[in-house]
Amino acid sequence: MTELYVLKRLVDGYAQRVTPLEVRFMLRLAWWRDFPWLTAFFRLLSRLGDGPLWGAIGVTLLLFGAGPERRAVLAGALAALTSVLLFSVLKGLIRRPRPFDRWSSLSGLVPTPDRFSFPSGHTMTAFAMYASLGGILPMWGWVLLPTAWLIGLSRVYLGVHYPTDVLVGALLGTLVGKGAVWAVTEIGTTVLQ
Repeated sequence: MTELYVLKRLVDGYAQRVTPLEVRFMLRLAWWRDFPWLTAFFRLLSRLGDGPLWGAIGVTLLLFGAGPERRAVLAGALAALTSVLLFSVLKGLIRRPRPFDRWSSLSGLVPTPDRFSFPSGHTMTAFAMYASLGGILPMWGWVLLPTAWLIGLSRVYLGVHYPTDVLVGALLGTLVGKGAVWAVTEIGTTVLQ
């Protein structure tokens, strides 16, 4: 047996047990879709999580900041790049179908950038940005942590991710962000000396 086969069997077993519970949660959450303003709010959050929010924050910090802000932007860029690479590889390996592809009772309310759902790339990137920017500029953490959670929740609400996609994305994104802070502060300081 190859390692890839064993991983596939573990993921398939996990999906068979956890996914029905997640679908019940998602169906209950879908009741809130009757409020158009809430759906519009979550669509906007999801769109901002595509990158415009992170770009706007980076440009603002570069234009109005000094040394710490520039280090935070570097850490954020490193975290975002690493996050995109990591979730792309994981999605290709795990290949978990989107909720709306597997469960006819669920619908997706926004287009998806790819076919697979695990882990949530939007959530992973949002938490990577929270951990990287907030790790160097703690005041930003107070704003970005609730924003990251809301972006993750938006992906479940909009029917394009399971709750565990978001939870794992949040965990991995936080680790990636903390790793980027370490790389910029430890390695960057050593290289510049």
